Amino acid sequence: MDLTNFEPTRTLPGLLLDRANREPDAVALRHWRDGVMQAITWRTYRDRVQDLALGLVAQGVRHGDRVAVMSGARPEWVFAALAVQSVGGVVIGVYPTNSPAEIEQLLVHSEAVAFIGETTTELTKVAEVAAHTPKLRLVVGIDATPPELPEVIKRTTWEALCEEGTQYADDSADPLSELVAGGSLDDAAVLFYTSGSTGVPKGVTHSHRTLQHSVQTFVGLYPQILSHEHDAVGFLPLAHVAPALVSVFAPLLARLVVTYCRMGDYEDVLRSVRPTAVLWPPRFYEKIAGELIAQTEGWPRLRRYAYHAAMWAGRRVAERRWSHRRPSVPLRIAYAAALRWVFLPLRATVGMDRIRLAYTASAAMPESVIAIWQIWGLDLRENYGLTETAGCPIAHFDQPFPRPGFIGKEFPDPRFQVKVADDGEMLLRAPLLFDGYWRNPAETEAVFEDGWFRTGDLMERTPHGDIRLIGRKKDVIITRGGKTINPQPIETRLKESSLINEAIVVGDARKYLTVLLEPSTTADARSAESLAERLRAEVARVNADLARVEQLKDFRVLPRSLEIERGERTANGKIKRNAVVRSFAALIDDMYGANDDAAIANHLRSRPK
Repeated sequence: MDLTNFEPTRTLPGLLLDRANREPDAVALRHWRDGVMQAITWRTYRDRVQDLALGLVAQGVRHGDRVAVMSGARPEWVFAALAVQSVGGVVIGVYPTNSPAEIEQLLVHSEAVAFIGETTTELTKVAEVAAHTPKLRLVVGIDATPPELPEVIKRTTWEALCEEGTQYADDSADPLSELVAGGSLDDAAVLFYTSGSTGVPKGVTHSHRTLQHSVQTFVGLYPQILSHEHDAVGFLPLAHVAPALVSVFAPLLARLVVTYCRMGDYEDVLRSVRPTAVLWPPRFYEKIAGELIAQTEGWPRLRRYAYHAAMWAGRRVAERRWSHRRPSVPLRIAYAAALRWVFLPLRATVGMDRIRLAYTASAAMPESVIAIWQIWGLDLRENYGLTETAGCPIAHFDQPFPRPGFIGKEFPDPRFQVKVADDGEMLLRAPLLFDGYWRNPAETEAVFEDGWFRTGDLMERTPHGDIRLIGRKKDVIITRGGKTINPQPIETRLKESSLINEAIVVGDARKYLTVLLEPSTTADARSAESLAERLRAEVARVNADLARVEQLKDFRVLPRSLEIERGERTANGKIKRNAVVRSFAALIDDMYGANDDAAIANHLRSRPK
């Protein structure tokens, strides 16, 4: 693949056919189930897709139809996606955590004609709302038979549908190739629904062409996967754009072998596979780093001394890298010893010793988390992508061990362009941009300006061209005094503390800022008073570096964790700020006192005596 002049020539199922013809017996992917690893070749991959695709055709699924898949990360999700696309259809990922109401909204909006569910749990959810989805006419169970459904909807199992496809194929020598030949690069391939963190989820339409340009940028992060086999572990929901891009579509063009497993098994699978390529959301790096730090604290005294000495060398090497200074020869020797005898063995305990380059996206990561992994020898870099880009038009493509806090530069292809609007918003122009919001031309038109996509993110660029995100345009807080404040940098600073899992800064239309804190599960909570004092110290630490109008005047500890089921988090874990503010309105009002406008609102709502 020419990374700077790449132009797709085949649809995604066409790429599958090419790989199956070129290397039929090579391993395409693996599956971990109950401690057993199963390898699947490209020939088997193609055959599974063919059987399912023909089964869908036999059930009346046609070019342009939408098919929803609700499942964890497993090979069947991949087979389903490529089978639907082989028919010329559009696959829709549904999060396993979605409620029946959310499933109904998605099926109705997309006018999906078929639904593929993993277990009885998912199938029962769709059965609850099936009567309200007028276009749905087929429900397929992967591990279970669907429950009773309205008569107009056929229910079947994965095995039965594939068997039907096998019989349907008897009349043709190469039925999958015939199906795939009817597709076009600009056909819609996937509908990724946005998380809904700022409103009703939108269906983001990506074509076979835009997804391959997205893969182009992913390969740009890790060019070695074109020539040498690399291993990855797939456990994140494939309904989300980044895991789907990395685990489902990138392997069609690159030599990346994904081992799929359940979310609950990923730690065991990491240790077994020892992956070489990683792209995770920040919370996984945070979680694993916390576990490793706790592990070192339990080491014998002599080993702890060795670790502290290694950290001394690691910090100094990191500081020199960030300031573009070459470490001295003695320091390089000391760090090489630290890496070999301390840091790599430490990382090996969680299966991360073979990784030399890792990326994170989807949310801001505390700089301290990036720093600790870089000190431990993992070249962890932030990059930038949205559901609307699928790939990463901005990243540290050729900057090893970059200073934390920056997301990099544009992808090195002249078709990828970034500029800053007058109000600081990042604007993008690139061939990986989505084709529009599904059946929502008004929303699509609203996010484009003279061919530039309005990202909704605020950015600044250094004289060297490095880009830093400084907040979300829609997340800005405007205080009663007219001050505009971006809460995300403040929240990120707070979450650097090991005591704090989530921080939600509030203060829109208020006189000052306050914050809701969700303590970390590892925080020592021997008494509420003790925890409150320690959290107060963390707030004071952050306030010390803030301008007066940005300082947090008070805080409250959330009485419970934020929940997807209550609408406070999106399916991929992001905070829905407005929902949190509604859920804890009384707690927030308590931080502003009787003089706040909440008192007037309460007076208006109260009934006269």
